[in-house]
Amino acid sequence: MDNPPTMKAEITSAGVRDRIRAASLARQSAMFLGAALCLALAGCVARGNWQAEKPLAPAGLAASRTLASAQVDAAAWPADSWWRRYGDPQLDGLVDEALAGSPSLEIAQARLRAAQAEATRAGGARQPTTTVDAEVNRQRYPEHGLYPPPFAGSSATDARIALDFSYDIDLWGRNRAALQSARAGVQAADADREAARLALAVAVARAYFQLDLSYALLDVAQSNLEQQTAILNLTQQRVSAGLENTARVKQSEGTLALTRAGVASVQANIELARNQVASLVGAGPDRGLDLQRPNLAAPDGIVLPAALPVDLLGRRPDVTAARWRVEAAARGVAASEAAFYPNVNLVAFAGLQSIGLSKLFDASDRTIGAGSAVHLPVFNRGELRGALEAQQAQYDLSVGEYNQTLLDAVREVADVVANWRALEKETSEQQTALQAAQRSYELTLERYRAGLDNYLTVLSSQNQVLVAEALRAQLQARRLGFTADLVRALGGGYSPPSASQ
Repeated sequence: MDNPPTMKAEITSAGVRDRIRAASLARQSAMFLGAALCLALAGCVARGNWQAEKPLAPAGLAASRTLASAQVDAAAWPADSWWRRYGDPQLDGLVDEALAGSPSLEIAQARLRAAQAEATRAGGARQPTTTVDAEVNRQRYPEHGLYPPPFAGSSATDARIALDFSYDIDLWGRNRAALQSARAGVQAADADREAARLALAVAVARAYFQLDLSYALLDVAQSNLEQQTAILNLTQQRVSAGLENTARVKQSEGTLALTRAGVASVQANIELARNQVASLVGAGPDRGLDLQRPNLAAPDGIVLPAALPVDLLGRRPDVTAARWRVEAAARGVAASEAAFYPNVNLVAFAGLQSIGLSKLFDASDRTIGAGSAVHLPVFNRGELRGALEAQQAQYDLSVGEYNQTLLDAVREVADVVANWRALEKETSEQQTALQAAQRSYELTLERYRAGLDNYLTVLSSQNQVLVAEALRAQLQARRLGFTADLVRALGGGYSPPSASQ
């Protein structure tokens, strides 16, 4: 006699449960075997013979004798708005304008946002992952598969809707190291942004100093033009009096034409300097047409902070950025080493599942479960070894860049001191030379008027005056430029954010 339908259903359900239980036991056995294998292979990190490069210690870069001639003040670090010390409101406005809308700062800001996004992504890997999954599949079940008759050999719709949960325990700190590396990258990008801000402000100031120099050289050229015009008139008078020949007039006319050409050249340099300033502030060349002649006050001297070069580590944004990149690379090495170890995940799910859509939301079709998964890299260790070696190389590269940046920072301070020392000597000699040349020209011109000296002597004396006056303008521009170089060498008022920020 045939079994009743209810008995068939019970037998069928029992068979399904037995097969599911057997599959679960098989999975658990595999997991335990995998865990044992993990314990046996854990710690096999292919570090190779890598010896990490060592960052330089600022205290080991001796500079006390080199900087001994400079005036020292513990509070001599530049202010954040250092450009205001030159006393030119137009320069103040130009720097503020540049910092508000320069493309170079927009690029640096975008890189900072990208680093912050990467840190957010790395932080998300340390959090539990929860997703809502819904599936509907129409399939034919095999006759000798997991499901017995009446499903075996028939087609049905399998539906599932569930809340799936997973969490990486991160036993070996891979995700933690990746997050720390990303956060160090954020700090480096932030310091890079400040370095770009400093470089832009210095570039605007230097372009403005060049504009000031061009105006000063224009004064010299126009003074030369006036003198050449006076000499031409005097020469014509002497020719009329029979004291000079006509050739001297032609020579004077040629010199006057060359002087006018020199004036035009300096005027072109003024236009070029205006265009450069306009470009640096993020505007078109018409912005340069609005610029008036600079009115700058050059500092009388330079003063260095007391704790050099040690304090450069925290005052220079480029040094700070390089130091953070070393930290990021070190954490990257740690993350790559942790990838060799087993990865343990906790998983869980809760929802509804049924064969057939009509009963999907019945209470009897609820499903819930939890478990764990262990993943150990075995056959892809060559890939992991390559990734680790790449991170090791990146660390050595970052250390090398940091060391070079620190060396350059100390050298730049020493260069400013050396240049300033030479500038003071040149300025003193230039003042003496200008006074002597001016007096010589005046005496020679008087003798030429009296017919006691010739035209070539007058030109020679005048040329010495022009050279001395041009040198004075150039020394003034160098004085301004060296002060800006010192500001950049000392970090331009940069102060790293505190750890709590």
